[in-house]
Amino acid sequence: MANDTTTLILLLSSVLISVGEGITYIKNYKRPSLRINFLKILVLLTEGLIISTILLVLTILSNINILWIISLDFIYLFSVFLMSSKFSPIKGEEKSINNIKVALPLLFLPFATALFLSSDILIYTDQFQPSLGLYDPVWNAISYFVTITGSQWLLVIFGSFFTPLVVHKILSSRSRGNKIRLTLMLLAYWIYSTYLPNFSPVSSIFPYIPYSWFNGFGTFGPLAPSLLIGALGTYAVTAVLSFLFGSRQICSVTCTAPFMLQGTVIGDMKVFNRTAKVGKKMLTSRLSTWYKVVTAAVWVMLLAFATVSLLDQLGYTNFYILGNDPTVLYVAVYFNLLWYLQFLLIPFVGNYSCVNMGICTWGSFNQLFGRLGFFRLKVRDTQTCLNCKTVDCAKACPVGITDMRAAFIKKGELRSFKCIGTGECIESCPHDNIFIYDFRNWLKENYKKQMK
Repeated sequence: MANDTTTLILLLSSVLISVGEGITYIKNYKRPSLRINFLKILVLLTEGLIISTILLVLTILSNINILWIISLDFIYLFSVFLMSSKFSPIKGEEKSINNIKVALPLLFLPFATALFLSSDILIYTDQFQPSLGLYDPVWNAISYFVTITGSQWLLVIFGSFFTPLVVHKILSSRSRGNKIRLTLMLLAYWIYSTYLPNFSPVSSIFPYIPYSWFNGFGTFGPLAPSLLIGALGTYAVTAVLSFLFGSRQICSVTCTAPFMLQGTVIGDMKVFNRTAKVGKKMLTSRLSTWYKVVTAAVWVMLLAFATVSLLDQLGYTNFYILGNDPTVLYVAVYFNLLWYLQFLLIPFVGNYSCVNMGICTWGSFNQLFGRLGFFRLKVRDTQTCLNCKTVDCAKACPVGITDMRAAFIKKGELRSFKCIGTGECIESCPHDNIFIYDFRNWLKENYKKQMK
């Protein structure tokens, strides 16, 4: 059995390496000009990748030692702070993250580091098994990949990389509302998505509680009858919350995706929504025909799989795909494989493609109720929008709703299926003219009417 102390040291080591990488991004990144000291970051992230590979090899050889771990930690962290200081021996040319050749390694290297570091712990704790039970070499590789990305260790380690980026975004945000939302997003990632389902005293009963199935059907395994209250209750609770406050309660706060997409540097890669060939096709608030077809197809598939999963658990059917429960396979393939491919392909498909492509059923479910409910973006004065020469609101939107100004001028508000309420437009508006309207505003208005 794995030594608990060594496991903890391995985890802390991995967290320090990932936090160090995140701090490196912040230290070398100049947000106003969207430029980054690429050479410094490349050297440090490569060093982090080498260290994580050494730890992986030592783990496989069962020759891991706490002294080794501490020594490698010290080397890496010392390098991080040296490189980030004015005494850095590498000056390097600053390059823009608008450049695909710069953006790709900036996305890939910290992910690869987290992948290796998570593998260390999985191997050491005897958890490194192909989670999908596939036996073809290609499928086995996918299955092992899904095992790593679906593990609690990757959530902790990769999350440690993004935490400095999100904290920097909170500190640099001018909008009080956005500071609050980003802080809630940070807390939701670490408490709701990581601690409660994996490490807390209530982790064993968490799947039975409504609002716990943060990825919808398949999150906690086959749809057993005993889990129906937790699963269906989650859909019911989130539907009500989205109806009242908009889909931002999922797509901009409690989902793990916004935490990984909205921090400094990664968040500013929304530039690829406007420049990438695929990204440009998903601009504006309009829902294209292919978006509707894709959304309908994935929903039909998920509902069919969930029904079969329930019937399997009740003993009426015995239908499995490559030996796996249908909904478990669906969630593993999308959230643990395709989502990370979308993340790494941001320079080609744009940021927040999980929202723009319509392939996330959990997102589209909440977006639908958000669209049907009270949530919308409103402006205080339409004339201000008409006279605005910057259109900073549309430029700031991470989803790419570039036609919001036209909606503001014409209707005084924007109600869009694709709007997930990140608040970037509110913060970027030079006239402080945009605000979020939801159930709270409606309640205040009606209360005032009754008081008259």
